[in-house]
Amino acid sequence: MEHVFYKKPDAGDPSDVLQLFPRYNLQILCCRYWWLKKWEFKELAFPYWRIYYNKIAGASIRHNGRVYELNPDSIVLIAPNTSFQSSLTGKLAPDKEYELEGGRIDDGMNEQEIIENGSIPHLFIHFNLGMPYDHIPPGVFVSELNQSIERRVKTIVDHLQKDFRRFSFYSSLDVQALIAELLADIPKSKWDLISKDHRILNVLSHIERNLNRDLNNQVLAQTTSMATNAFTRLFTAETGLSPQRYIKKKRIEEACILLHHSDFTIDQIAVKCGFADRFHFSRIFKQITNIPPAWYRKGFVQ
Repeated sequence: MEHVFYKKPDAGDPSDVLQLFPRYNLQILCCRYWWLKKWEFKELAFPYWRIYYNKIAGASIRHNGRVYELNPDSIVLIAPNTSFQSSLTGKLAPDKEYELEGGRIDDGMNEQEIIENGSIPHLFIHFNLGMPYDHIPPGVFVSELNQSIERRVKTIVDHLQKDFRRFSFYSSLDVQALIAELLADIPKSKWDLISKDHRILNVLSHIERNLNRDLNNQVLAQTTSMATNAFTRLFTAETGLSPQRYIKKKRIEEACILLHHSDFTIDQIAVKCGFADRFHFSRIFKQITNIPPAWYRKGFVQ
């Protein structure tokens, strides 16, 4: 299985038991420290994990009818594709889907003045884990700010105020350690992955690595050594989607990540995500998200 790592005992190891370690591919998409004065969104849902930490109370998110207050005593982790609303002022014009006002906090800015000006210091981190761990069911997870988390948050914030473009090896370890600690707080029962069939998990990994290639059902079936019809039935039963619907969904999810976290043009993103051209990509993107890719980039890349 491609998502599992086997460790053969080294020579002289008193244990002759072959060890098995699950693989995950942590990809940090961004780590930023902003001031927020407006953060009103009717709906947010992204194909990556999000971490939120606010230095003062005042903002909140709502998911499945429950309100989660963001405050300095806790930190929030949001699973991929979790639909939620955000609020800071509680005021959003009826004709608008969102209002966002904020910017980067650097070393020359006084945090107390930012707060007195009616803004909230806001740390956010976006990341992916790869297959199959990005397919955890939607959810919002709150962790209390213990000494370990508080120290890592402070180190990350201090670094971002001095250099928001580059992370050293050690400062990057702090980000990764924070992510690992918050993931470890998620109850084991919540890790209900998309499939436990190794053939389907291997296909899902193959799809993630080859979104820009031809991924018809026959090609995918060959990776499992199954007949095409049998593979299609198994895939649909395991994931709840036909192979081609799943591929279309993954291509749009990858496009969302690139629109939000890269400088690629829309034409380049279309090619990277396996679409024939920009026009085909824009049509499918709007069909799934209800907005054109250019609007998505303008609205969420601030």
